[in-house]
Amino acid sequence: MKMKSLQRLHVTKRRRPTCSMVISVTWLAVKTVFTLVMHLNQSCNSLLNHTNSYLMLSETETVPKMASLPKEPPEDPKKESFWMPGKYVNTVHRTEHSYQACNDLMACFVERAKVEKQYAQQLSQWSSKWKSIVDSRPLYGSLMRAWQCFFTSTERLSELHSSISQSLVTDEGQRVKTWQKKTFPRKIFCGFKESYDNNTSFSRAQKPWSKKLTKLESARVAYHKCCQKEQAAMDKEKQANENSEMSPEKKQKIMEARERATEEKEKTRERYEKMLEDVSSYTPRYMEEMEAIFEQSQEEEKKRISFLREVFLSIHSHLDITNNESVKAVYSELHDTLMAINDQDDLKWWKNNHGPGMPTDWPKIQEWLPPVKKLNRKKRDQKRKESRP
Repeated sequence: MKMKSLQRLHVTKRRRPTCSMVISVTWLAVKTVFTLVMHLNQSCNSLLNHTNSYLMLSETETVPKMASLPKEPPEDPKKESFWMPGKYVNTVHRTEHSYQACNDLMACFVERAKVEKQYAQQLSQWSSKWKSIVDSRPLYGSLMRAWQCFFTSTERLSELHSSISQSLVTDEGQRVKTWQKKTFPRKIFCGFKESYDNNTSFSRAQKPWSKKLTKLESARVAYHKCCQKEQAAMDKEKQANENSEMSPEKKQKIMEARERATEEKEKTRERYEKMLEDVSSYTPRYMEEMEAIFEQSQEEEKKRISFLREVFLSIHSHLDITNNESVKAVYSELHDTLMAINDQDDLKWWKNNHGPGMPTDWPKIQEWLPPVKKLNRKKRDQKRKESRP
């Protein structure tokens, strides 16, 4: 039992690390990390030196450039034509774009109305500030009246720009909003009614022609494949004829394969030509139906353009203050006041109020007058009673 206890105690002591062991292990770890950092630093310096050497070499020698990627061929504009399948969508979306243009128009001139309002406020603030300052200055006469006329004119202009701001919001903004609601009716779950109707009509008119065009494209692809097969068969036949070691039987088989390829090509070409004839014969009817739908869309767009033209002209009439009678009157009165500045009148006024023209009591003999005796209160009251009737 004592031996087992001693063994357990020995094992327990051996498992518990001492302070010196911890210090040595820690020092070993730090030393290892430091060594790794030094190696990493040397590697980075070596890589940096190689990079600098390469850059210096590239400055003295011409480094071959990587071949640029081939540019994608530009899209054929004919494939984006109105007549191609599905390309009528731009006309369908024009309704949505017109609706959005109305929103942008209202937002644009609401912002302009804010500018006009802010300008009116700034004019009023400027006039109030400087009117009080000028009134306290020693300017006088017609010059003073001319300066003050700028402030009265500014107040009238401030009122004008406030009315412009109000007109842009209440008159034009409300006008466009009402027209927009009336002109762009919606269908439930279908967006704008006009867009839905145009899309349905275009799709219905284009569907037969689009099917014929799809068949034509399939015939074209089949024809081109047969042409490729025939070309490959012709090349093979040419090589066989030039090969003297090939047996006549094998040459005969190659020639028969080429003939079958030519025959198949002719058949596919006939189908291709037939499909093309079918498409070409249907094209006039297709164009007529598509143009009729397009013209209906044009008529609606014409109405929108005419309305927005009237709105723009109306906005112009609000903003063009050069032809405004009130503005003309303001500046006309201001000009008349400025032209009424008269130096002679101002100088005469100053002379009479602050100069030699002022009335003066020149010195003269003044006779002595005895002072008036004041009556006491009792005598005043008695005299007042006596004077009563």
